[in-house]
Amino acid sequence: MTYSIVHSESQEDWASWDDFLNKSSRGIYLQTEDWLKSYSSYGFSSSLILAKTEGGEILGGIGAVLAKTGPFKVLVCPYGPIIKEGQEHLIEELVDEFLKVGKRQGAFLVQLSTPFSSNPISPHTYSFVKDYPGRRVPSGRGIPFKFVIGVSAFRAVHLFPKEADAYEKIRKNYKASTRRDVNKSQRMGNELQFANSLDDIKAAYSLIELNAVNQGYSVRSWSEFGSTLVSLVNKGLCHIVTCVNEGELKGALVIFDVGNKLHYIMGATLREKKDLMVGHFLQDQVIQFGVSKGYDFYDISMGGSEGVVRFKKGFGGEELGLEEPYYWVLKPWLFWTYQKLMPWVQRNKKFISRLLSKK
Repeated sequence: MTYSIVHSESQEDWASWDDFLNKSSRGIYLQTEDWLKSYSSYGFSSSLILAKTEGGEILGGIGAVLAKTGPFKVLVCPYGPIIKEGQEHLIEELVDEFLKVGKRQGAFLVQLSTPFSSNPISPHTYSFVKDYPGRRVPSGRGIPFKFVIGVSAFRAVHLFPKEADAYEKIRKNYKASTRRDVNKSQRMGNELQFANSLDDIKAAYSLIELNAVNQGYSVRSWSEFGSTLVSLVNKGLCHIVTCVNEGELKGALVIFDVGNKLHYIMGATLREKKDLMVGHFLQDQVIQFGVSKGYDFYDISMGGSEGVVRFKKGFGGEELGLEEPYYWVLKPWLFWTYQKLMPWVQRNKKFISRLLSKK
């Protein structure tokens, strides 16, 4: 099969890429146009490196973000390459081109998070037998640049696709206390709704912003991220799943629906005197939604406080790690300077984020 490797920013290629990601079980939200372009609020740019046939079919690719401030430029792929099954030989060529693009764009650092895993969920993730992708030996492993990152692991709730009793099997994997609380949540008068209008999406995200303030963690503001969410929802690549009780919004989850699987990335519930078990209600409803779609798994995600992680574990997810990211240093003197500045950058991360978003 004849193909070529191209570096593109065309809208036609972005649309084709999103379609490729959604139809491929290896696709993921971290590579969608809207997700990558959301970093433009910080003054960053994004582009595609694609392997395409003469007829325009995409065989694989890398969506990349060029992060830049002053002389410091970093080219980052938060998860890739994404390759059509049977075309794994393209990995080396795509990674080589990724490095060439970084050099042409003046990056001092190129960073790549991959879908490689020693315990893969076929075909979503896959093993990689070589020591590293591409022809150039990486400078190291890890995430020296932490402003555009991917995922280190999935907490996969297996959904038993095509099995008539799938939901019953999933519930058996819940902890006993989780099953009890899910049952209780269903007697509380909670109602599932999907936020699709601008006002409903904004209201749901406002609850997430409020929860972040109250719990002392950061999320991107509505002004930075709102248009991204709306676009993703309109494309069917994201669902804002909400719980309403007696006409009032009580909780919301942001769920990505790309590559025949679901990913939970953020959410919030109102903390009230009467516990309506909203978190249990919403997560169980998302799991049932995944079953109805015939998906392989629901990534309930890894992060959170000790209590949040314990809550997620109650739904029986299996932790599936990914290979540690690779990075290549293209300009050692700038990398050395960057490393010296990093302690200050980490201490002032919120300030820098606000500063970049004003560009």
